[in-house]
Amino acid sequence: MALDFRRIDIDALDPENNIEPEYLIPPSIANLPPLSVPEIQSIDQSIRGSLSRGDHFGALEAALDQSPYTSSEEIKKIHLATVLELLSTIKSSDMSRVVEKLSSEQRDTLIKYLYKGMSVPETHGISGVLLAWFEKVTEIAGLGAIVRYLSDRRTV
Repeated sequence: MALDFRRIDIDALDPENNIEPEYLIPPSIANLPPLSVPEIQSIDQSIRGSLSRGDHFGALEAALDQSPYTSSEEIKKIHLATVLELLSTIKSSDMSRVVEKLSSEQRDTLIKYLYKGMSVPETHGISGVLLAWFEKVTEIAGLGAIVRYLSDRRTV
């Protein structure tokens, strides 16, 4: 009788196991320390500063590049509010141009924020804006952005 079945690590197959293998963590965030509330508020202030100067693309790029993947839910919620405020200020006629300028990774992060924004009940006032952004991103990036969102374990 073969005893090879006893060499399988069943804990690694458990979906409730929150330990991610090192090969699943992208190198860009592997060694990032978690952000504190003052740090994320400083980042959000600089994003709002870019927004007040009329640099919508620069503000969106900064918001997507500085996503707090390794931080607490409170910090993620603060940054989500900034990103949603930013998305609601960009005119619908500029959406396509802005999305085209974003890199593939930034589009994927934007999709994460759109899904997160649609899942939060407090954003019911801007759900039409989020759907318009979702339409533009999927039109330009294709369905691959949705698949990457569904398969990526990093949350915003």
